Amino acid sequence: MFRILDRILDSVLLAVLGLMAAIVAANVFCRFVLQFSIYWGDEAAQALLVWLTFLGAAVAVRDRAHYAFDYLGQYSRGNLQFAAAIVSRMITLIALIGLFYWGLRVTLGIRPWIMPAMEISRAWVYAAGPIGCGLMIIYIIRDLGLLVHERRVAAKTVVAAT
Repeated sequence: MFRILDRILDSVLLAVLGLMAAIVAANVFCRFVLQFSIYWGDEAAQALLVWLTFLGAAVAVRDRAHYAFDYLGQYSRGNLQFAAAIVSRMITLIALIGLFYWGLRVTLGIRPWIMPAMEISRAWVYAAGPIGCGLMIIYIIRDLGLLVHERRVAAKTVVAAT
């Protein structure tokens, strides 16, 4: 299941990046060569950048490349290292749940606001927050499960070796 989610997320992220780059390049070309501007280009690029940010953050959480307070976990061993890893991920999970909740409330509340150039609801842009946070929550929960599983396997290996 995670392989499918990973591929979909990577594909969507690549498409968003490609589309944003194409819109910006086309707008720059039109502005400086053809002497007119694509009126919705800046607005679309900004919206895509928001999506790129939140989806990219989900990939960073998935790949454990996101900024983390892991100093204690890196320089400790045994139970303290395991506890530090669990606490770090639980703090992240709690923060993400809060961001998801408030992001969803803002997204639902902003539905009536229409973007002037693209003439769509701003909720389409703001939805990147809760969707990105939802993906990060999924990946943090998976990471917590993997930590517990690895700990159990390591404990069984130690018991079997003695």
